[in-house]
Amino acid sequence: MRAAFITGYGDNAVVSHGEVPDAVAGAGEALIEVRAAGVNPVEVYMRQGAFHAAFPFTFPQVMGFDISGVVRAAPDGGPFRVGDEVYARLPNPRGAYAELAAVPVALLAPKPRTLSHAEAASLPTVALTTWQSFLERARLKAGEHVLIQAGAGGVGSFAIQLAKHLGAKVTATASAANQGWMAELGADRTIDYATEPFEAAGPFDVVYDGVCGPLVERGIQSLKPGGRYVGIVRVADAQSYREIGFPDAVATGAAAGVQPFIEQAKAKGGEFHGPLTRSDGAQLAEIGAIIDTGAIRATVSQVYGLADLAAAYDALATGRTRGKLVIAL
Repeated sequence: MRAAFITGYGDNAVVSHGEVPDAVAGAGEALIEVRAAGVNPVEVYMRQGAFHAAFPFTFPQVMGFDISGVVRAAPDGGPFRVGDEVYARLPNPRGAYAELAAVPVALLAPKPRTLSHAEAASLPTVALTTWQSFLERARLKAGEHVLIQAGAGGVGSFAIQLAKHLGAKVTATASAANQGWMAELGADRTIDYATEPFEAAGPFDVVYDGVCGPLVERGIQSLKPGGRYVGIVRVADAQSYREIGFPDAVATGAAAGVQPFIEQAKAKGGEFHGPLTRSDGAQLAEIGAIIDTGAIRATVSQVYGLADLAAAYDALATGRTRGKLVIAL
């Protein structure tokens, strides 16, 4: 089968494409003919060797989490049949950029009927990240005020729409060029991070931070009493490591760096959360049903060919992409 893969850890010089052995479905898995695959920023770090202890690669390694496609084979008596259109987030970042993918049936969901395969493939990671952050961690409620950092990116553009669907008031940050885009997605207030401090719009019930780094402490300090900070960039907490299978001692050690943030949030009468995204077919089915009502739309800004994965990674590395990038097969 045709695939895009990396030949080792490194920069884009390790990204290549060509023929690899066909994917083979194991017990409890369906074999999917991949029509499109979404590209996620975390893959740039993984290509460089980040998280290799949790996700070891065997080279050449087909990369990618997010797919949309058609069922070629499925277990008898299961919820999916040959020919069904589905989308999914794979259980690990291995296998999306190929003509075939073996996917646990529990991670599959019907493709939203109103979306193309490219649009559907853009969603699984950003949608699940935000769904789990808002509903499980932040417990976002109608009428609450949420700050969304990096509102024009893949996660942020979905988050604005989901927050509005949940009935929240939304303030979102991005560059000057993206102010109108965020308003179009539903943001009640938009902030150009280069000219206006986001704190001016606070305090907030929830801060959803797709930037983190130097913004973490500022985000925590902008919370209302009882507020919830949720960071999604390299600030994972111990609960998150446990959820993906780390033993307690390892999870506690891996999350030691965020303990000061947890204490700062407690001092404000609030909470700090650093979730790691879980693949979940049932949640994708719920999200797909909402999408098919028209409440949320996909935000694909560019579609690349399989041979152009390196170019997509280059674009993501700038940190200036709008919406999502997709590989079409």
